[in-house]
Amino acid sequence: MGQTWTDEDVFFLQKRVGNCSLSAIAKQLNRSETAVSLKLKKMGLRNTKNATGLLTSSELAEALHVDRKTVHHWIRFHGLEAISRITCYERKFCLVDINSFWQWAEQNPEKLDFSIVEKHALPPEPEWLDEARKTNTDKIIKTYKRWTTKEIELLLKWRKEGVNFKEIAEKLSRSRISVERRYTRCKNN
Repeated sequence: MGQTWTDEDVFFLQKRVGNCSLSAIAKQLNRSETAVSLKLKKMGLRNTKNATGLLTSSELAEALHVDRKTVHHWIRFHGLEAISRITCYERKFCLVDINSFWQWAEQNPEKLDFSIVEKHALPPEPEWLDEARKTNTDKIIKTYKRWTTKEIELLLKWRKEGVNFKEIAEKLSRSRISVERRYTRCKNN
């Protein structure tokens, strides 16, 4: 028969689930991964992302009709609060609290087109959202556009001919920064 789970073991397990992989928790408790997995299941903590009540970045992206990478960009560079959690088997998730998201969205309206967000897709919806849906109908949101092989060839050709980044950006309907970054990546490879 296996080791008995002490109150301290259970407390440790509750605190670490979602913050460490199953193998790391098992090692710290000096137990097998199977034993820890079974205990998590008995405690109802098997799926850490569902147990939190938070949205994954993918779920948020789907509800907002944006790419998952866009949500990660907001988290990384534009102050959208998120926490990182690890499932039992080491897969990482960024989780977003819906109330924090709506506060962030109210302060960053230029990042979203509220007119395409379905009603009650992300409850509880704030009072200002209905008005934002009406005023956002013709808004152009910048989204990432993949570089085609043809565009990269033109970029390299024009740079070789001495065309500056601003002119290339206009010709390709891209931002100057995007053109500079792509050129740098091409030169480094």
